[in-house]
Amino acid sequence: MPEQYNDGGFSGSHLERPALQRLLNDLQSGRIDCVLVYKVDRLSRSLLDFARLMERFDRTGVSFVSVTQEFNTTTSMGRLTLNILLSFAQFEREVTGERTRDKQSAARRKGKWIGGWPVLGYDLDPQGGRLVVNPAEAERVREIYRMAADASSLEALVAQIAARGFLTKAWTNKAGKPHLARAFSRMTLRLLLSNVLYKGSVSHKGTIYPGEQERIVGEEVWDKVQAQLELRSAGQRGKVHGPQLAPLAGLLYCTECGSAMRPTFTTRHGRRYRYYSCQAARRKQNKPCSQNPAGAKGLEFFLLRNLEPVLGTGLNWEAVLPSLRRLDYNANTQRVSIAFQDGTRMEQTLATLPRPGSTTDAADKSAGGRVPRVSRLLALAIKFERLVREGAVRNYRELAEAGQISRARMSQIMHLSDLAPEIQEELLFLPKTVAGPDRFTEKSLRQVARSIDWELQKKQFRALGKQTREAAPLPTNEAKEAYDVRRASS
Repeated sequence: MPEQYNDGGFSGSHLERPALQRLLNDLQSGRIDCVLVYKVDRLSRSLLDFARLMERFDRTGVSFVSVTQEFNTTTSMGRLTLNILLSFAQFEREVTGERTRDKQSAARRKGKWIGGWPVLGYDLDPQGGRLVVNPAEAERVREIYRMAADASSLEALVAQIAARGFLTKAWTNKAGKPHLARAFSRMTLRLLLSNVLYKGSVSHKGTIYPGEQERIVGEEVWDKVQAQLELRSAGQRGKVHGPQLAPLAGLLYCTECGSAMRPTFTTRHGRRYRYYSCQAARRKQNKPCSQNPAGAKGLEFFLLRNLEPVLGTGLNWEAVLPSLRRLDYNANTQRVSIAFQDGTRMEQTLATLPRPGSTTDAADKSAGGRVPRVSRLLALAIKFERLVREGAVRNYRELAEAGQISRARMSQIMHLSDLAPEIQEELLFLPKTVAGPDRFTEKSLRQVARSIDWELQKKQFRALGKQTREAAPLPTNEAKEAYDVRRASS
């Protein structure tokens, strides 16, 4: 029985078309013995794709016929004619695309509206081709800009707008599908505040042109808001965001509201602390969730340990994840419900998770303790000193900017390199801290580092060690010489 395969509205530049994919499936199942088209370019306008289709037709013994074009693919002349026809079809498609893009660019340079999602404050002219001001929405946009000019932060502005009940634009597309108004988020608010349409301009490929639409926001207010946005984003410019390791992403859900708990992090003193946070709680919606963020390191560690009686010992997330379907977690009660792929489920109460960065991190204890913070800071100070000495960076100010810390904090870290070599050797090789606070801290050593007399520094350091109840003997001359060799080689 003949069947029609019609891909109306889909470009012939690729093969990802519903009807064509259905045809290929029927071709594979042997339901087709002949493919009939009106013209060759109705099948494909890509020479490479057409060649692949013809290869599949030949392999399955299916003939190909064009109603308006006569050629015989069993002869060399017929195959040449077919390739010429397809070459012209592809050329026609590419030229049409170039002309369309050139026309859109020319319209943009003239300040015309060439389509896109409607924006708050404007409506599309019923005759098409331009934007007209919506008075009610335009007043709302002006109020948002006035609030943004005086707001202390973007987060505070989102809260103020939510309190006023301002929403994004509601509109209906040509197909009749409604797009409902929503509460503003940080992203949608930033897009609104940086949209050049509101100052009577249009943007095309990074260039601003005068627009045909009436401006809504005055030049002075616009410039003030843009200056604040530029200032807030200056700290993120040029910053490389590394990949975030989060094995529970996509599996962890909040038991209180059912929202996903997504990975996030905070950075303090150059160190990253990972969390899983409820999306509803982060968005601060009308009915916010009271779920607290959960420290990722502790949660992942305790989950693995509690799964060992079920899945075996020596587990890692690469081996465990294929067995899990969903995790429902309550950070307030430490209760977790684990659903497995085989349909079984178990519930457990985890041990109290430590606050990320705290000195009682159980995951660190399980690894035999943690390296004291002052040891890590001293190693950083030695490395920074070497970078400046070798000319890799110009000065410590540049290092502070690269590390996203203040110049004052950089100065505090570098003062550790003023300590006597014997003290530095002691600090670099301190034993790991298993529980409680570290023996020595950077703050407690500031007074010692201020002295220029190394002998006085040693006395002060011994006195500080006695105060911590674990004063250790300073290293021998052989250790000092080994330290000098290591530091010189670094």
